[in-house]
Amino acid sequence: MIAEEMTSDFYKLTSRDWLAARYDISTLAHLREEEISRHALALVAKYDGCPPGRVLRSSSFDFYRVCLQDHNILKTLDARRDLKLFPLLCYVLTHELVHIVRFSRFEARFETSEEDKHREEERVHRLTWKILAPLTSLDLGPVIQYHQEHWQGGSNYANL
Repeated sequence: MIAEEMTSDFYKLTSRDWLAARYDISTLAHLREEEISRHALALVAKYDGCPPGRVLRSSSFDFYRVCLQDHNILKTLDARRDLKLFPLLCYVLTHELVHIVRFSRFEARFETSEEDKHREEERVHRLTWKILAPLTSLDLGPVIQYHQEHWQGGSNYANL
């Protein structure tokens, strides 16, 4: 996956680092009702995970779920003919992975105020563009334009 590789390269992550930032990616067909957004293209949900057969709190871990909002992505692509699926998904997935890396490294807090979420969204947006900038063959211009027109920082967290 391009988003994971680019994020790994940027943060110089190892496979061990990814084990500390446990996550899954799900599409609309597999989302719970509380993971579905009417506006976002994706959101990150956070859960407490625990290995099977373990009951001690010390064995638990944070588990993140990137919830792709297929219905909103398809609606956006239909409304904006200049956007292409591949560059849009590269941006969206990279953006959400940056959140997960920052949460798992304690560079940002998942549970925080709306104001702090807004500032974090701005940081993550800048980092995402920095990560994807080397991919000159990826037509990100329309994605940048779309983001500038529709960005709603701070609304992409779901603490479930």
